[in-house]
Amino acid sequence: MQVHLPVGPAPWRQLRTINPRQVSEIQYWAAEFDVTPATLIGVVREVGRNLDEIRKRLSA
Repeated sequence: MQVHLPVGPAPWRQLRTINPRQVSEIQYWAAEFDVTPATLIGVVREVGRNLDEIRKRLSA
């Protein structure tokens, strides 16, 4: 089964995880969280790919 994401500027908003290998996805979420891509990747390495966990870590 293939999943089709909506076409638009931010299809990643529909997801619950971040794929650290997808450069455009990292750039999008880094801008959303107002951090550098390197900072975001570091947090993903610490807490995993779940957006809720990433959001918690970055707001702490």
